[in-house]
Amino acid sequence: MQKRYDAGREILKWIAIVSMTIDHIGAVLYPEYVFLRIIGRLSFPIFSYLIVLGVEDTENLGRYLGRLFLFAFISQIPFHLALGYNPFEYLNIFFTLSLGVIFIHFLQKKSFLSVLPLFAAVPLNFDYGIYGIMLIGCMYMIKKDEKMGVAFTFLLNLVFLFTVETQIFSLFALPFILLHKNEQLPSSKDAGFYPRWKKYLFYIYYPLHFTVIYILKLLYF
Repeated sequence: MQKRYDAGREILKWIAIVSMTIDHIGAVLYPEYVFLRIIGRLSFPIFSYLIVLGVEDTENLGRYLGRLFLFAFISQIPFHLALGYNPFEYLNIFFTLSLGVIFIHFLQKKSFLSVLPLFAAVPLNFDYGIYGIMLIGCMYMIKKDEKMGVAFTFLLNLVFLFTVETQIFSLFALPFILLHKNEQLPSSKDAGFYPRWKKYLFYIYYPLHFTVIYILKLLYF
């Protein structure tokens, strides 16, 4: 099966993948080079925005969420090996994105249950924690009201400025996100069709790149 896709979304995905890889190389192999972590700050806001788009576009939310949770568990072993955590001491980004899907789903329904993923951030030690869920919420807001969403994104990063100092550089992802939101990146009309399997690229790449980084760490560091 093939389907038409959004070329602009594909560009965002690659920016996020490349910056994420640079970030993790910095975190595991070259922790002394802070600029690698700064480059990596671009990735999570873009992935958060892509999750919002995914929730909007999916034909089956349950299947979409199940796929995220499946790869969350698959990725946990290479994640903890590469970064040196105990197996479930700290949960990988797929858990954050999965809870973000639940958060967006209940926001769309204007349900008070949308607070559940925020409360889950307290006992569950997942990547980016409550900040991550709230940033996904900001991306959802950008889709609905750009000025308000951008303002809340700035405010959120200022509030968390002193917890992770480099996270403020995530704001540099906003121009890319806004270019897509305002249809100033290549559109689906330019993209033609592509194989359905291509959408699984990030799912597979995430645990794979941690595996490669872990092997490099064992062999050379």
